[in-house]
Amino acid sequence: MIARTPEEFSQNQHIEVKLRHRALTIEREKKEVRCLDLDAGQEQVLPYDRLILATGARSKKLGIPGERSSNIFTLKEMADGIGFRRFIDEHHPQRGVIVGAGYIALEVAEGLRRRGIETTLLYRGKFPYSGLEPELGPIIVKELESHGVRYVGEVSPLAFQGEGSKADQLETDQGIFPADLFFVGVGVQPNIELAQEAGIIIGKTGGIQVNHRMQTNDPDIYAAGDCCEKPHRITGQPTLAPLGDLANKEGRIAGENAMGGQAEFHGIVGAACVKVFDLEIGMAGIIEAQAKKLGFPTISQVVEGSSRAGIYPGARRTLLKIVADQSSGKLLGGNWIGWDGEGRKINMLAVALHQEMTLEDISRLDLAYAPPFGPVWDPFLVAANLLKKKLKEPKI
Repeated sequence: MIARTPEEFSQNQHIEVKLRHRALTIEREKKEVRCLDLDAGQEQVLPYDRLILATGARSKKLGIPGERSSNIFTLKEMADGIGFRRFIDEHHPQRGVIVGAGYIALEVAEGLRRRGIETTLLYRGKFPYSGLEPELGPIIVKELESHGVRYVGEVSPLAFQGEGSKADQLETDQGIFPADLFFVGVGVQPNIELAQEAGIIIGKTGGIQVNHRMQTNDPDIYAAGDCCEKPHRITGQPTLAPLGDLANKEGRIAGENAMGGQAEFHGIVGAACVKVFDLEIGMAGIIEAQAKKLGFPTISQVVEGSSRAGIYPGARRTLLKIVADQSSGKLLGGNWIGWDGEGRKINMLAVALHQEMTLEDISRLDLAYAPPFGPVWDPFLVAANLLKKKLKEPKI
C-alpha cells in the first residue's frame, strides 16, 4: 500500500518529504504555511509560491455514546488497518458487528468471515449501499447470507455499551447486538478545517470548492483529492467522490497547473465497482430515484441475462439496469451485477456516459463477441434496444 517511500521521492524526483509535520495555519497574505515538527516540538514557517491542499478525508463517526471504546474500528489510513488486524490477531474475537453497508463495510464483512468471525451487518436502509438500484439489493443480501453474514436492514444504532475500555454490545432501535469487535463504516468527511480557517471557500457538499483547473478562490492555492468537490457530468452539480483514481487524476492536474500549466479536470460520471465475496457490482451515472429527484423525465430498463453464451461452461446469471432521459434519449446511468466480470463491464457505461451517448448511439455499438466472454447480444445492447421503444411512449 506504500506507493513511494520518502527516499524514492527524494532520490528519484527531488521532492522533500516532511513526515511527522502538522500544518497549523495558512497565511495567505504572506504566502506562508506555519507547521509543527512533532518530533522536535518546534514550529516552522514554509514559504510558497503555489500551494496544493491534499488533506484528504477522515472517517465519519456515529455520534453516539461509547464510540471511543478501544474495540471499535474505522478504516481510512493504513495505520487503521494495521491496528484492526493486530486486534484480531491478539484477541481472537469470535463475534463482529459492522455498522454501515458501503464499499468498505461490505469488504470488511468478507474479511471478517474469512477470518472465521461470526459477522452481523447493520444498515439504515432496507438493502446495502444506498447508491444502488433497489433491484440489486436482494441479490447482495443473498450473497452476504450465503457466506454466513447476518444482514439487518432499517436499523439505527443508539449506543455502545460495555465495561472498561471495551464495548461488548451495541444498542439499536431493533434490539441489542453483542460482539467482541465493532466496525463503523458510514462514510468519510473532507478535512477542510485548514482551508476554511484560511478563508478558502467551502462548497455546499462540504468539500473545498475548486474550478476545472483544481484552483480555489485563491488563485495561488489548489486542492485535489478527497478534500474537494468534483463536478458531476450527469447532474451538472458538484459532488463528493472519495476514490483513489480520482484523487490521482486531480493531483496531476493541480500539480501541473501549480507550475504554470493549463490542464483541466472535466468531471466524473460516478463510475465505481465493488466485490462482495464472489459477487461483482458496477455502477456509473445516477440511479433512477436520483434522476427523478433532479427532474429528469426518466425511463428505465432491467435486463436479466447470462455472463457468457449459455452453452459455454461458467456462464452465470447477470442483471443490468439502465436509466435514460426520455426527452433526449441520453443515458443517465446504470448498475450491473453478477459473478463473472460485471465489475469491469461497467466501464462500457462509463464511456457512454462520458460521451453523452443516446440509446440510439448505444444500440449501434460494435461490441466484441465470443462465447467465453458474453452472449451474442450483449446485455447493454439489449437494454438500450428495449429502452428505445419507451422513448415514443407518453410519460405518465
